[in-house]
Amino acid sequence: MFHDPDLMPFTPLEKPSLWAMRENFLVNYPRAAYREDRSVLPGFPPVTPKINLIMSPALIEEMLVTRAEEFSRDRLTVSTLSGPINKESLFFAEGADWKWQRRAVSAAFRHENLLAQVETFAACAREQAALWRRLEAGRPVDVAPAMSRVTFEVILRSVLGAAPSFDRGRFVAELAPALGAIGWRRICAIIGLPPDLIPHPGSFRAAAALRYLSQATRALIEERRASGVARNDLLQLLLSARDPETGRVMTDAELEGNLYTFLVAGHETSAVAMSWSLWLLAKDQATQERLREEVRAVAGEEEIGPATVEKLVFTRQVLQESMRLFPPAAGFARQPRERTTLGPYHFSKGETIAVLIWCLHRHEKLWDDPHGFDPDRFAPEKVKARHRYAYIPFGAGPRICLGMSFAMLEMTTLLATFVREFRFSTAPGHRLVIDARFTTRAKGGMPLLIEPIRPTAEGELAPAA
Repeated sequence: MFHDPDLMPFTPLEKPSLWAMRENFLVNYPRAAYREDRSVLPGFPPVTPKINLIMSPALIEEMLVTRAEEFSRDRLTVSTLSGPINKESLFFAEGADWKWQRRAVSAAFRHENLLAQVETFAACAREQAALWRRLEAGRPVDVAPAMSRVTFEVILRSVLGAAPSFDRGRFVAELAPALGAIGWRRICAIIGLPPDLIPHPGSFRAAAALRYLSQATRALIEERRASGVARNDLLQLLLSARDPETGRVMTDAELEGNLYTFLVAGHETSAVAMSWSLWLLAKDQATQERLREEVRAVAGEEEIGPATVEKLVFTRQVLQESMRLFPPAAGFARQPRERTTLGPYHFSKGETIAVLIWCLHRHEKLWDDPHGFDPDRFAPEKVKARHRYAYIPFGAGPRICLGMSFAMLEMTTLLATFVREFRFSTAPGHRLVIDARFTTRAKGGMPLLIEPIRPTAEGELAPAA
């Protein structure tokens, strides 16, 4: 078990702050959210109602799994994210519309199809490693943009295959202002103002960025159609998807919305989880060395492949523990379609019920030493002893993240490759501050010292000359 004050990088506020909703809404979660099955965020009278917070795995299972169809996405999430995440996408779809779209794209995420992508993951990791080897020794490097680049390259090659005219550099650059406006959009939504119509700091730059991202995504679809070439990738699945009951196909707006969401969410959450994993390993050198030893024992000096990636059990545990402490998506919410109960609690129609993944994963009733870093929590025997819904970094129920298995295979391949080739250490003097506008990124980036390592003649790892 590794301890460090930075592993819980803020103190919950005694009273919620509307201003805190802009950059780190996590500080508004009351201390009770880390201790009780249910608590309440009082809202910001007189303009906002209370938000019900549930942290009981049994209640979460009831809402998200057993009775999932009785709840819809909440108004606040839809209003906040329907600009940065296209409203026509699977993310926002409900009912029969959601079911057929989900069914149409799920084939791309079958396990055998994902294993076939491991070579792509490894190639992207190798290219990033080559970039790091050219760096000046002893100078801290921000791994956050590097993880964004490599995970976006993974998505591009896996989802699109060849896209020669696509400006990947500009697309990633435009995501920063587009997603950076989410904090202000959240404030507008909380107080009942339409985020798309109310000017706020960065709103004009965000709107311009979203226009570019929309045009670039649409161009990818048009380019594929014009090529007349059918490829075995996600874009082709979207283009050929047909509802077996009605025969309908996706509209152009739905195609654009879904492709854009896969490009954005598909790389952003993995990039954030990878950044936190490298940071945690930089702080805990013993765990980093243990992970490195596993990779060498399983794969030697060979590239990680389909036959080895699933044998990297401890590497996967490190990622799971990283996403427990720093889940890329810190929470989500639902609202009942009709007046209802969850366990002993009563809720009105349309009342907001939030599942706080951040607090659930650090809950005092569910985890021993909840703010410590211990990948052995995810040893198979310990996982079996825990309630299934005590840990939900990818959500739960029918709407669980479609790309969960893709992300785990991708991140296992990347992390194993990087730790085998480099030693990561913390940058002196860096102060961690959470930025949770969209995902749980670190404000100001994630600077680390990256030291190349190589096998010696005896087979031991040593610093590169």
